[in-house]
Amino acid sequence: MVITTALAQQIIDMIAPIVQQNINIMDNTGMLIGSGQKSRINTYHQGAKDAIECGEFVEIYPQDLEQYPGSLPGLNWPIVLGHQIVGVVGVSGHPDLVRDTAKLVKMVTELILERELLIEEFKSHSHLLEQFFQLLLSENVLENHPQITKLAILLRFNLNLPRIVAVINIRPLLEDAFNSYGSNDLVFSRKKESLTAYIKSSPVMNDEDIFIFRGNELIFLKFFPIGTDSEVFEQWGSAFMQLLNKHEPEIPLHLGIGSLTATPLQLYLSYKEALFTLENSPQNDKVTSIFDFDMLASYLVNEPGATNSCLAFKNLQQRLTKKMDQKYDMLNTIKILLENNLNVSTTAKNLFIHRNTLVFRLEKLKHLTGLCPNQFLNHAILCKLLSNF
Repeated sequence: MVITTALAQQIIDMIAPIVQQNINIMDNTGMLIGSGQKSRINTYHQGAKDAIECGEFVEIYPQDLEQYPGSLPGLNWPIVLGHQIVGVVGVSGHPDLVRDTAKLVKMVTELILERELLIEEFKSHSHLLEQFFQLLLSENVLENHPQITKLAILLRFNLNLPRIVAVINIRPLLEDAFNSYGSNDLVFSRKKESLTAYIKSSPVMNDEDIFIFRGNELIFLKFFPIGTDSEVFEQWGSAFMQLLNKHEPEIPLHLGIGSLTATPLQLYLSYKEALFTLENSPQNDKVTSIFDFDMLASYLVNEPGATNSCLAFKNLQQRLTKKMDQKYDMLNTIKILLENNLNVSTTAKNLFIHRNTLVFRLEKLKHLTGLCPNQFLNHAILCKLLSNF
């Protein structure tokens, strides 16, 4: 860390009135960059240089001044951050009288600098995270992939794990902060910092997961193994919202969940689905998933090209064709059922099979996919869309 002149002077102005002694801060070359005696700034301090070279405090008595050009009596102590000397802090006065004060000033100075370093690192990490999410959740994700890969390395994030995207609209939370404390960026920042610490410490997040506050959205990239049942996503969402409700009990928040992705290039699709489910979720539902058949049918009907891109729909297609079509002629069965307005007897006749055989096929369809086209309109819509492929 490089200690700037502004930061050095800020530290001195903060501490000096308390200890009632002149304080100097020197950089790692021995140059004074902050002092209670402003005329000494940008002058060389031999005592500081010696403290840097030996790595220990240097005491300068009145009779020693000839050996220390640019110095006054006092005690000079190396400032150490991360096992590295980044400068020197000095307290003016007779060493025997200011020794304890100098030790205290050194400790306080290092604490302030450590905090500044953490803030600096946090800002840098936040900036990288913002860039990463911006590129990753863009429709131009393929073009952005080289940059995304570099940012993932810097963030120590494994891009190649299967994940869902989940989104919470935090506008109600920000509005509550605004109504309570007024429009203040610091208030919003503190609110987000508090929530970030709470989420990171919660059992519903782990080292493979990542999240960000972006505008009015809290966006999660949550790891789940390929093949995870969709009910598990909703269970995770419910557990998370219960935890969030403990932190923000008065704020009505909702979570939208997108499809499980196999590659990072698909995350923007899951993000679009999560946003749709969030925007179209029933008022009383805390968690809404694209895997909910009513929501999936609505998404496929309302979003252009969704039948070709929606991963939840593709998963449903695969389950239908791989597990059921060859054995039960399921796609054709669904097609004929829809053509006959879901009439089981007429469908069985047109398929040249016994009515009980058709009922058995429909039970299999329900058991393996959850679809009941002859009972629910949106299930029938999904079956219609499936039969077109």
